[in-house]
Amino acid sequence: EVNSRIATGDLLVTTYTDITERRRTERIKEEFVSTVSHELRTPLTSISGSLGLLAGGAAGALPPRAARLIEIAHANSERLVRLINDILDIEKLSAGKIRFVIETRPLRPLVEDAILANQAFAEKFGVTIAFRTDGSEPWARVDTDRLVQVVTNLLSNAAKFSPRGAEVDVTLQSEGDLAVLLVRDRGPGIPEEFRGRIFERFAQADASDARQKGGTGLGLSIVRHIVGRLGGSIVFDCPADGGTVFRVELPKVASPQPMMPAPAPLPAPDVARPEKRAVLLCDNDPDVVAAMQGALELAGLQVETVRTGAEA
Repeated sequence: EVNSRIATGDLLVTTYTDITERRRTERIKEEFVSTVSHELRTPLTSISGSLGLLAGGAAGALPPRAARLIEIAHANSERLVRLINDILDIEKLSAGKIRFVIETRPLRPLVEDAILANQAFAEKFGVTIAFRTDGSEPWARVDTDRLVQVVTNLLSNAAKFSPRGAEVDVTLQSEGDLAVLLVRDRGPGIPEEFRGRIFERFAQADASDARQKGGTGLGLSIVRHIVGRLGGSIVFDCPADGGTVFRVELPKVASPQPMMPAPAPLPAPDVARPEKRAVLLCDNDPDVVAAMQGALELAGLQVETVRTGAEA
């Protein structure tokens, strides 16, 4: 809208733009991305599962050279699965199609679980993760799986861009009405010219470095969407002594009272009559079924397979 004054008074000029075609194009793009991602994820899941079984010795011992090739193929297939999952997540988050299950939870156990799950990943880069708190035990209303996804994305970035032998610092603390999570790496920091778009899709400060480290450029965009849906915010800082600090703030809530008592321990199983462990696997893709069945049987489970819900 543009306002201007003429001799007879005020003149209001309004411009209208038809965005029907733009919205149709955006919808086609979203449907295309979703379709391609789903069609890729199914075969990749079976490929990754099968390679994992081979690497784990399901088909017997492999010659050292073959084992190394299988290990490389398995690692890269998992990388492709993560890429597809990131694309699906960002599209669903942007469209508001992901359902959040919000519960009042203590944050410390969730952060500790995420750190434990990412220790092995950090070790591949020669990085350790140190966790500290200020002694408080903040609670917040969160979706457990999505909050763990936030911490995982921040930790994976910190590990990838920290030098070998470095330590990633994770701190959970209370500040007034906020629960604050800090993740600090010891990397080169974020270039000044890139800081304004760090949370954008496919944003990568240095494409060549990103190819060496791996990644989609979607992780921080996903983190921002999730934290926003949880009613929080995320910012970052580049301290003068190096590295980057990401700061996640979530509104604190009071812990539920009274606390539920710990469940009684289960009785020891009767060793003389061990229970038969079995699982029902339902999937209409035979390749996925074969890969999953092999992994489950390798774990000592009896597997029954069906193709449809009606059969199940």
